[in-house]
Amino acid sequence: MRNLGRTRRSHGINRYPAVNIHHARRCSEKWGVAFNIHVSIHLSQCGFAEDAASEVFQKLISQRFSPWLRRASANDNRLSPTYIWALEAPHGRVGAHWLVHLPPSLLPSFKAKLPDWVRSLGGDPAPQSIRVGPIARLIGMTRYVLKGISSPWASHLGINPIDQGEIIGKRSGFSRNLGPTARQRHGYKPNRHLI
Repeated sequence: MRNLGRTRRSHGINRYPAVNIHHARRCSEKWGVAFNIHVSIHLSQCGFAEDAASEVFQKLISQRFSPWLRRASANDNRLSPTYIWALEAPHGRVGAHWLVHLPPSLLPSFKAKLPDWVRSLGGDPAPQSIRVGPIARLIGMTRYVLKGISSPWASHLGINPIDQGEIIGKRSGFSRNLGPTARQRHGYKPNRHLI
């Protein structure tokens, strides 16, 4: 099957993206940059069309969040953007779940800038359309992000799959510093066990 990029339609997170997110979470903990913040953005409520939501969210990460993090004075340019994300549209309205690692000192600025980043991409965020909070149980939150996994692969990762609707474009992702190449470079050895 050909990857159609921005016009690709999916009805679940496939095996390889799900396994990569699983290992990204494990590496983030092992390397001392565990995800500590959960961001939920209701992209449809912000005014983005379902066929543009994936592209807009990826721009928010790559063109707004990542440059900001690298420039943040408190960060001192030592912290790479570290995150996983997934989109869902269980009732035809697209939302994003984004787990990110942030030093506590950057959290107030991050929360203040998020609505501005959404506006700069053409959205109109209502107060309830963006939520930011701490992650209490990382494994449970990772399972929540992956709940849109395609059914045949769910049991392999110990996830109870729930239909999360159709997404146009990329459905999930992870930061480059947690990807397969980075994991291999750092000698990460995956174990075959549940999340």
